[in-house]
This record gives sequence, structure tokens and C-alpha cells, in this order.
Amino acid sequence: MPENREIDVAVVGAGAAGITAALYAKRKALSVRIFEAEAVGGQTAEAIWVENYPGISKLEGAKLMHRMAEHLKKFGVEAEEAAEITNIRKQGNVFELEINRGEERVQAKTVILCTGSRYKTLGIPGEKELYGRGVSYCATCDGPGFKDRAVAVIGAGNSGVNAALFFAEICKKTYLVEFMAKANFDAIYEEPIKKSGIEVMLNTELLEIIGSEKVEKIKVRDRSSSKEQELDVDGVFIYVGLQPRNVLAKRLGLKLDEIGYILVDRKRATSLPGVFAAGDITGELAQTVVAAGSGAVAADSAFDYLKKEVSGSLFGANSDMKPFKKEKDDWHE
Repeated sequence: MPENREIDVAVVGAGAAGITAALYAKRKALSVRIFEAEAVGGQTAEAIWVENYPGISKLEGAKLMHRMAEHLKKFGVEAEEAAEITNIRKQGNVFELEINRGEERVQAKTVILCTGSRYKTLGIPGEKELYGRGVSYCATCDGPGFKDRAVAVIGAGNSGVNAALFFAEICKKTYLVEFMAKANFDAIYEEPIKKSGIEVMLNTELLEIIGSEKVEKIKVRDRSSSKEQELDVDGVFIYVGLQPRNVLAKRLGLKLDEIGYILVDRKRATSLPGVFAAGDITGELAQTVVAAGSGAVAADSAFDYLKKEVSGSLFGANSDMKPFKKEKDDWHE
């Protein structure tokens, strides 16, 4: 059985929220490890461009997240990739985390969940069957392979519009298909869309993705006239929203909202003492700058929790730090 190792803070997830939380925890001299089931960067790493992060006018999402990870390394903490937390439970005053189904076990005094969200699926015929063969949820990852071909982007929010604008520069034809009668992207994209040559199809439902070995076409329906048509495309990129990665939250018995996001108070404390949550998993505005700020708050709150709950073991009898001032419990649903 792998040896248990006790740390002050275990951060789960290495997107903007997780990296910031680990950075702030380390700066407060806490022992911290950050675990990532996949690759460092989260949703931001898949963004074609980040143009609304203060101080950075325009930068590829992957480069921004690389900078954040390198910043964290300067404080002696490196995000551990391919380190999936497969189980978590509370034992007394600590939490036991199982990594990669028992490959290692870690005990932590506090946990910050930054597990984020994943792209929603449509559940239509052909979506699952042709995934990886023309169906994708990441233009940054798979888009370059569709140069000089035809693609359809499904969903006209900011993420979908960014993807469509990217494809408009490299593809011979780009469709932007939106279920609602009005698109939901920021006003700043209106002029670029008009000049791009993208064919915008509002109030249109994607019914089916068609192809034998790979994507060949899509079937759509105009929701106002009920008219159906097929469009020849080589790729379908789906951006229809996000859903929370809440498996660990459920295992800990945390209170969730009706969609499945973790309920937190203004300090990012969850319904279970010692567990905090930050970033997209809390259902807040899914923006990199918000996630980073949320991670900072969660780390600060974890520090305060440790100062209050385990001050003797953490700071020692000679510590000159002031006791945590208990405030009115503002955890809410």
C-alpha cells in the first residue's frame, strides 16, 4: 500500500483557478500539491485567443496557461499531470485522496476543488459515433486539420464565435449554427462576423451528423419554417455550453445547485468544513480572470481555516499570528 503523505492543501484541477490557488497557498508557506487528471490549463488552454484578461490584449489560451504554470514553478510547485483523484473521503480532521486508483494516497488538511467543467453534448445521431472523425469540441486542438475544408460550428456564444472566426481564416466554408433566434455573443464580435464571410444560421436546430467513416454532412432544421436541409461539411465543432465536473463533490456529499455546481459562500467555502471550491465548478461566470480571482480567495480561506482549526500543529506555539476571527456563517444556497 502506498505511503500516506500529509500536506496542508490539496488542489484538484490545474486550470486558472487551481494554479492561482496553489500559488497563493504556497506564498503563505503552506505545503501544497496540485493534481490534474489531464493536462495543465483547463478550458483556457483550449481557447484560440484570450482578449479580455487585464494586461494582456491578445494571447493564445495555451500560452497564457503556460505562463501561469511557469509562474507557479518559480515557487517550487509543479502541477502534477495525469494524476487523477479517483477517490476522496474525510477521515477525522484530514482528507484522504487516492491518486490513479491507489497509485498513491495523500492526506490533506484542506482541499480546494477546481475541477471545472466539460463541454455539453447534444445527444444527436452521429455525434458520438463520429467523435474524433470530424466531430470535436475543441477548435484549438483539432481545427488546424480542417484547413481549406468546410466546417460547421454549433452554438453562437463567445466560444462558438471565436471558433467560427478562426475557421473563417483557414476554411473554404464556415457555418455558424445557433438554436436560438438571437445569437448570444458579445457586441465586440458583431463587426468581425459581418466581414468574415461566415454563414450564420439562427433559429436552426442540428438534427443529425451524417457520415460512414468520417463526417460528410449535417442535417439541420429551420425552427420557424420547419424546413430541413443537408449541408456538406468535413467537421462539426460543438459549443453549446458547459456541465460541471462534480464527481468528487458528490463523493464528499457537498451541497450542489439544481444543475450540479458546488454551492459556496463568498469565501469559496463549501458545505463541508475544510473543503473549498473555485472556478467554473461553482457555476460563476466562466472567465479566466474570474477563475483566477476565485482561486486566490479559496486559498486565502483555506489558510484562515488552518489558522483557526489547527493552529497548534501548523504554526507552532511561538507563532505571532493572530487567531482567526470567526465571522457570521454566510454559507448559503
